[in-house]
Amino acid sequence: MIITGIDAGTENMKVVILADDRILSHSVFPQGRGPTVFVAERALSEAIEKAGITLGEIGYVVATGVGSEHIPFAHQRATESSCDARGVSWLLPSADTLIDMGADKCLVVKLQNRKPVNIARSDRCASGTGRFLKIVAQPLGIEVEEMGRLSLQSHEDVDISNTCAVFAESEIISLIHFRHRPQDIAKAVFKGLARRIYPMIIKVGFEKELIMIGGIAKNVGMVKAMEEQAGCHILVPEEPMIVGALGAALIGAERDKVHSEDQSEARAR
Repeated sequence: MIITGIDAGTENMKVVILADDRILSHSVFPQGRGPTVFVAERALSEAIEKAGITLGEIGYVVATGVGSEHIPFAHQRATESSCDARGVSWLLPSADTLIDMGADKCLVVKLQNRKPVNIARSDRCASGTGRFLKIVAQPLGIEVEEMGRLSLQSHEDVDISNTCAVFAESEIISLIHFRHRPQDIAKAVFKGLARRIYPMIIKVGFEKELIMIGGIAKNVGMVKAMEEQAGCHILVPEEPMIVGALGAALIGAERDKVHSEDQSEARAR
C-alpha cells in the first residue's frame, strides 16, 4: 500500500509519499494565507505528480504538526515527537537525540527503540524558534539564511543576553550603533539561541549522537553555534524539513503492516 505522511507546520506543509519502505516523492509547500486543508491538498498534489501515481493509489494518510486537525482526509493523526522520532530513526538508527527547530517551536526528543522517551519543548514565545531569528535579522537588513553564512565570518565574540525577541532586537540596534560588525552580531544571535536550547538537550538526557531537523537545520550558522555549545558534531539530513512527514508515513506503514498480518491470521483460522 502507498502511504502518505503530512506535516502541517506553521510556515510550510510537508508531504512524503512512501511505498515498500521507500520514499517515492516529497514536497514542501509554503502555507501562505489559504486554509490549511487547501494548502495540504496542493502539497499532496505536487507530491503525487512527482511520484507518478494517482490520488486513488494512496491507501492511508497520517497527519502531524500544529495544523493536523485541519486535514480532514487524514486517516490518523500522530504527535510531532512520535513522527520526528520515527523519521530520524529510519534515517539514522544510531541517533539518540534530536532537535527539531521550526518557525514557532523548538522540540528536543530523546529516542529509544524508534520512540520518544523524553521530551523538552519551547514554543511559548519567539525565543528558541525560527521566528526569533526572523525578528532579530531585521535590524541587520538581511535574511536569516544570509545571517547564517555571515556568522561564519566572525572572529570576535559579542554577547546578546536578552531572550525576548523584542528586547534582543533593541540590543542588536544598540550593537549596530556602537559599530560592531554585522558578522559578529550574527554570530552572537546564533550563540545566544544555542545557549538557550542546550539546557533542553541536557534535560532529555543526550548521550551519543545528536541530529538536527526542521527548517532552521538548514541554517549553517545555527548548526555551527549548536555544535560549539554541545561540544559535538551535529548530523543534519539532506532534507531536514521533511523528517516529521516521513515519520508520519512510516507510522502509517507500520499500522498497515500490522493490519495486513491480522487479516492473514484471520484467514488462516
